[in-house]
Amino acid sequence: MKRSPLTLAILTSLAITTASITHAAPLLQTHGDYSYANHHKANAYLEIDVKAFEDNITRLQNTLKDDTKICAIMKADAYGNGIDLLMPSIIKLNVPCIGIASNEEARVARAHGYQGTIMRVRLASGDEAEAALEYGITELTGSLQHAQALSAIAQKHGKTIEYHLSLNAGGMDRNGIDVDGASGQRDAIAITKLPNLRITGIMTHYANEDVDFVRERLAKFNEQSQWLIQAANLDRNKLTLHTANSFATIAVPESHLDMVRPGGLIYGDTIDAKPAYKPIMSFKTKVASVQFYPAGTSVGYDGTHTLMRDSYLANLPFGYSDGYRRAFTNKGVVLIGGMRAPVLGKTSMNTTMVDVTDIIAKQPVSINDEVVIYGAQGNARIGQAEIEDINEALLADLYTIWGNSNPRLIKP
Repeated sequence: MKRSPLTLAILTSLAITTASITHAAPLLQTHGDYSYANHHKANAYLEIDVKAFEDNITRLQNTLKDDTKICAIMKADAYGNGIDLLMPSIIKLNVPCIGIASNEEARVARAHGYQGTIMRVRLASGDEAEAALEYGITELTGSLQHAQALSAIAQKHGKTIEYHLSLNAGGMDRNGIDVDGASGQRDAIAITKLPNLRITGIMTHYANEDVDFVRERLAKFNEQSQWLIQAANLDRNKLTLHTANSFATIAVPESHLDMVRPGGLIYGDTIDAKPAYKPIMSFKTKVASVQFYPAGTSVGYDGTHTLMRDSYLANLPFGYSDGYRRAFTNKGVVLIGGMRAPVLGKTSMNTTMVDVTDIIAKQPVSINDEVVIYGAQGNARIGQAEIEDINEALLADLYTIWGNSNPRLIKP
């Protein structure tokens, strides 16, 4: 039957939509274009330093023992940096495992030809786990009910799902099973006996970034994991034991065990004691206009700032829709020409105003001049501590949103 072009277009759209439903949260690019030429003209953009990313991983590889492997955590679209953009580096550096949250992240990794372990670092819903079978994800489980659901899915499709069992030894009370009591112990053993499931690892996650806390909880994990191996008659040689997040990887070497799970560390979001791990993301925009305003002028919605002097203000074409939250109202600072320009007035949905009066006294400020929102310019830097202090939240609370809201380009 011959169909009209409109009908074909509708059917194609429906097919794409249906195929995409199981991969949502959100849909990600595959083999995208991250060239400077195509994206530096956007209203705001993220500049990703791939060399710094590779240097961070190589530095970590060189600090670990030969029998400790890396599972690079790439959830939240590689912490906003773009899993599609960074997978070639993961493959190039022979990283044997990546940690993901969504099926989309797994799809992108496999589309790049990644043959290593893809480990989900949170519990999946039943529908999500079923949709992920084609990607060979190593699932995470920490309750008998959840494991039984995974087992039923695997049996339904005649497959075996590999999984890591999460223990609550790290104190998160989130994904892990508590084996302090008899009930939890019975459930943990029962999980290892379920059909069509294969346990390939035991893990925990630390609730606090404190050396003494980590060591205390590590001792508990070591005790509980050894108990489970013996009680469930598991083959230790076929299990990967792991507890170390970025903090523990840096600060508590004895927590490395068989594998470490660095997240923020490989993106340069780390503790001050380890400056060798370089931030790989910069957030930038450009000047849209520069205008003169006399003293007494109020700036922005609700007139929250009144100019105390004759001033030159730069109009910047980004705002809270791009991830620059209203927390930066009258508090934020950007870099223009290597100098600091304070945010004046409320951050708008698509516009932010900054004071460039003192900069213009030293050098011109023009349309299209580069503006650094987060990162370095010349000898100046707007870094993690400053952003976190203003936003009153972890930097990850922002850069994961920046990654969803702005195009990325590879630093030239």
